[in-house]
Amino acid sequence: MINFNRNMSVLDRSIRIVVGTSLLLIGPMTDAVVTDTMSNIILGVLGTTAVLSGTFAYCVLYEVTGFNTLRGKSNSDNGCV
Repeated sequence: MINFNRNMSVLDRSIRIVVGTSLLLIGPMTDAVVTDTMSNIILGVLGTTAVLSGTFAYCVLYEVTGFNTLRGKSNSDNGCV
């Protein structure tokens, strides 16, 4: 089983969820003005990725670079949500 260690703080998670939700809402709104399907797909993928990483408190890019915004606990103490 894959073990996702939390590596994001509450503030980081909140920002990602708000920004991700905004991106998901912007896509359908721009569809009425611009019929560019590719931009809607890109906004959808970015929004979904941001919301999921915020929900699970895990960022793959943080894992690869060793960056961690979670303070006060070691990664080994944190399991998936």
